[in-house]
Amino acid sequence: MTTVVFTVGQLRCGAGPFLCDQLAASLADRPEAVVVVCDVSAADRPTPADLDHLARLRTTARRMGCDLVLRGASPRLRLLLALTGLEEGFGYGDDASDPGGVGGQPRRQVP
Repeated sequence: MTTVVFTVGQLRCGAGPFLCDQLAASLADRPEAVVVVCDVSAADRPTPADLDHLARLRTTARRMGCDLVLRGASPRLRLLLALTGLEEGFGYGDDASDPGGVGGQPRRQVP
């Protein structure tokens, strides 16, 4: 299973489209990728805008045939995702080489 590690820094309001464009470009360069590991450890005080950005990134990854796994998600971020009902769309993993928290099968098959 091929993974792409995508690191987001402190998320800023309005950065969603830019981040999605960066992710799409990264995935276009790696067509064999089936999982995107998104390092969100810098988002220590998440806001509703952060949730919007993550939902957009998840949608971009799915459109490109990949699952999105959050690495380094703080308990606060996990709680916000759970409270808003967005949690089930994300997997959690602490190691990019073993995104075991993804659940389900990859959407893109590696030839």
